Amino acid sequence: MNLDGLTMSVLAKELHERLQTGQIQKLYQIDKTTLLFKIRAHNEDQNLIITVGSNPALYLSHPLQDLPKEPSSLCMFLRKHIEGSRIVKVEQINGDRILCIQSDKLEMDGAINSTYIYVELMGKYSNCIFVQDNIILESLIHVSPLMNRERSIGPKLTYELPPNANRVNLMDFNKTEILNLLTSFGAGTVQESIRSIFNGFGKPLLDEVLHRTLLAGDVSIESISDAEMNNLAQALYSLRMDLGSSSGLYILENSNHKKAYASLPLHNYEIIKIYETISEALEESIHSTKSIHTADKELEKLLTAAIKKEETRHQKIKTELDDTEKMETYKLYGDILMINAHLQVQYQPSIELPNLLSENNEILTIPLKPQLTIVENAQWYYKLYTKLKNRMVSGKYQLNASTTKLEYLKSILYSISLATTRESLEEIRRECMDAGIIKKSKKPLSYKLGKSNYIHLTIDEGEIFIGRNNQQNEYLTHRFAKPTDIWFHTQEIQGSHLILRLNVEPDDMIISKVAQYAAYFSKARESSKVPVDYTYIKNIKKPPGSPLGFVIFNTHQTMIVEPKKPENYIE
Repeated sequence: MNLDGLTMSVLAKELHERLQTGQIQKLYQIDKTTLLFKIRAHNEDQNLIITVGSNPALYLSHPLQDLPKEPSSLCMFLRKHIEGSRIVKVEQINGDRILCIQSDKLEMDGAINSTYIYVELMGKYSNCIFVQDNIILESLIHVSPLMNRERSIGPKLTYELPPNANRVNLMDFNKTEILNLLTSFGAGTVQESIRSIFNGFGKPLLDEVLHRTLLAGDVSIESISDAEMNNLAQALYSLRMDLGSSSGLYILENSNHKKAYASLPLHNYEIIKIYETISEALEESIHSTKSIHTADKELEKLLTAAIKKEETRHQKIKTELDDTEKMETYKLYGDILMINAHLQVQYQPSIELPNLLSENNEILTIPLKPQLTIVENAQWYYKLYTKLKNRMVSGKYQLNASTTKLEYLKSILYSISLATTRESLEEIRRECMDAGIIKKSKKPLSYKLGKSNYIHLTIDEGEIFIGRNNQQNEYLTHRFAKPTDIWFHTQEIQGSHLILRLNVEPDDMIISKVAQYAAYFSKARESSKVPVDYTYIKNIKKPPGSPLGFVIFNTHQTMIVEPKKPENYIE
């Protein structure tokens, strides 16, 4: 979500109001281009996200559940200078797409040390730079002279603002001053003059100013009358006042289906959505594009890669098994050649012989290796037959193992979508470590994983227990459930194990309702018709050596239902 400089002035005001005097209590580096500041301000905990990756943004976020357990070297360095400091102000620099956060820290000797965090949100040139006494301490992205001849960014270098062609901030001037700027420095067309004098004008806001003045953007500014010049200054001042009293963000769309983002309604644009704060809009954009690679997103990425690799292996095994269909043909060729062993076929690429083993005696064209005799060719076909026969036996075993592994990996990937707490995410990570999907961590957990992280719902007829991941599914099905409990699971679709414990006799209405819940807690949540298997726990068995959550059963029933969210379930 690209915001222009004028809209960022509203964001700067929003962040200043909510963070001023706040104390930076903790700093985390979520990924290579993203930092999280935990700030205590106005008796509230605030989570400030700075990301300068593919979707650069600065915003206040809801708490993130899965934070890195081990800080990076950059994170450790920044904690030394930043943690414990108080935020003095958040301001926009010169109306450009640069926000500066000033934080002051009281040192042991009583001196106050000021750190300026410059967040430059400029597309692929975005960066977050930490400056003390105009000297760069560190930055998220280092820029060498080879990367940018005009401006290098790195530790111990002097910090310089990006060049902005001496433009000024519209928000700093009154109407008279704006008129003087237009009169003194206006050159070229009206729209060129506005953009050359003032920072932060995107096309939607520029069109809004022109609409308010009824001026064409391509008209020379020198040709307009004094009254029109005065109207232009008034329109710019009016826009400045509107932005100064604005908050939140509008998602807009014009007749050409082009979207615009602004903190006030614009002419010729239809309002698609309104956010109370710009942070809310930015957070939603970052979440939808998955721009921040938190630990759970990284785990999801690793699982997706593992699934793709296993699917390639699975397809290769299937292709090799398909080749075994030629097995009986090779044996037939060998038999026919041995029957005709007396023939001289050396140096012939093929031979036509009647199929004496068939009632029709059809003529077969058998390819030969020209350098071999007819007996040696027969032996070569027998070797191919034996090789394919052995491949078929091992291939079927490997195909079954690959199918089981694929289902297991997909079930882990699905369980990430149900993980809403740090504990449940850690359970999934531990499972991946035990399965060899990711490397085991040497650092112990700072807390103990419980066994009751599963979902527990109460209904009039009894209780429902739902596993969030394979660890919980395993525990609920094989250790917690009673033989008389009823087990539910979507048929051949990744989903949670659901245990129904009744205090009444089961009937079709109860079974149907709980089957709908089982369909909801599955990968087929958005489907309209989902097959759900159910049976008593006493019929459930776990094969030796099978992965977590894997079960077999000898009797069951299936019901086709539409997924439904339980009324008393809060995500």
